[in-house]
Amino acid sequence: MANRYWVGGSGTWNASNTTNWSATSGGTGGASVPTSADTVFLDAASGTVTVTLGANVTVSRLLLNSVFTGTIAFNGFKISLAGNAATIFNGSALTTYTGSPIIECTYSGSTGTRTLTTNVTNETTSFSFNIIAGTDIVQSAQRVKDLNFTGFSGTFEVGTTNKFIYGSLTLSSTMSLTTNTGPFRFEATSGTATHTFNNKTFNCPVTFNAAGSTQILNDALIVGSANTLTLTAGTVNFKSGTTSSAGTFIINGNPTIVLNATTSGSPATISQSTGTVNAQNATIKDITATGGATWNATNNVVDGGGNTGWNFTPSPVYAMGYAFALRSFTERKHF
Repeated sequence: MANRYWVGGSGTWNASNTTNWSATSGGTGGASVPTSADTVFLDAASGTVTVTLGANVTVSRLLLNSVFTGTIAFNGFKISLAGNAATIFNGSALTTYTGSPIIECTYSGSTGTRTLTTNVTNETTSFSFNIIAGTDIVQSAQRVKDLNFTGFSGTFEVGTTNKFIYGSLTLSSTMSLTTNTGPFRFEATSGTATHTFNNKTFNCPVTFNAAGSTQILNDALIVGSANTLTLTAGTVNFKSGTTSSAGTFIINGNPTIVLNATTSGSPATISQSTGTVNAQNATIKDITATGGATWNATNNVVDGGGNTGWNFTPSPVYAMGYAFALRSFTERKHF
């Protein structure tokens, strides 16, 4: 096990280039290429350089520690992290990531907690994680593009900070989620994202605020009875033939939210056991509302058809316009 530091300017990270590797920060190049047992540092002494992947690479940990100001050009390749029981990735908000960046976490054992910290601040700088093995605990980065747990059988520790998902979320059938405050926020601004929940319960708030994107649910979304599912922007396609539930639904478009089923004409069901849901600024199609709550759709809500369980009433503006038109017609008739 050794530490390896990037030095010597821009270069290619592959199995043969030793020019850019040193055993110390800012030291002399020529150290051996890092292996799956080694920790890699890209730090302030590395400089504002471009590190270009020339192959898929595997190291134990990758630490940018919030100070690396250069670029990692993934170039269609990926970085695999074999480490465990530590912070195995610590990113930097100062780093630029290009070329479909994917970091894959490959540890297959049960020991310790793996922590992933991106330190990115927005959708543009986000990248993807695949956690493909392990029965340990994983603590997630705060902002990611895709987050895929296929092959993971351990525990995902949700934590107390916001989890921003700008792409797709895939949970495995054999993993578990901790009970934490979250929340999860699906925040893409374009494109299509698909989500697979595999019957896991989110015991934290969940929000879809994905204006400009379409969010497709491959199965039911279950939000715990003490928590809220907030739908504010974008298009959310609930899985036809399934029931998605939450303790409380908030449906209030900002500026608008579209609720559909994944298959037109084949409804999806949403369920809240008590209380009243007042949907606003929304288009609703092929959605069955049930569970014991009262479901009102009153203010700027479009009934797209195929809906059951909703109390659709005209919005105040529509109702005033209708009343004015009726009055005018009546006055003309009497005249």
